Amino acid sequence: MKKLIYILIFLVFALVAAFVTLGLLIPAEKEFTQVTEIEASAETVWTVLKDVEKYPEWQDQIEKIEIRNEKEWIEHTPGGAIDFKIESEDELRSMDIGYKMGDSFTGSWKGELSPRGGKKTLLRTTDATKVDGWFTKVMMWFFFDIEEFAKEWNGNLKARAEEIDN
Repeated sequence: MKKLIYILIFLVFALVAAFVTLGLLIPAEKEFTQVTEIEASAETVWTVLKDVEKYPEWQDQIEKIEIRNEKEWIEHTPGGAIDFKIESEDELRSMDIGYKMGDSFTGSWKGELSPRGGKKTLLRTTDATKVDGWFTKVMMWFFFDIEEFAKEWNGNLKARAEEIDN
């Protein structure tokens, strides 16, 4: 019986040590770029991007939007509330958005629109995130792939803009 207790204590210690080690080894910052070709005009893509109140209609992960003002809003998701702020925009060309989820993580999104003639637009997005704290890094590493989320978000934006424009 005593041996079993020592084995259990060792296993708990090993799991905690592995968890902490992962938290220290996983990078806190990540940046990636994606390019999405959209069969819609830049005007339509811009309109969809700017119509924040309608995001829940085409983004499954958003339960509701709380508008603070024309440049700031809160997205309520199953994972919590995320604060967003448009940092800069050049109409029909680019938009920079900053976001944060409490003390867990912060990030930025930059979208650049390039009209390709007719009803075609190239959207280039660059996402950069910074996760605060080793525990949050491990939990996000196990349960949330930000790059896959961004890819899905861009795909949903593409579908929405193409639906409106066609």
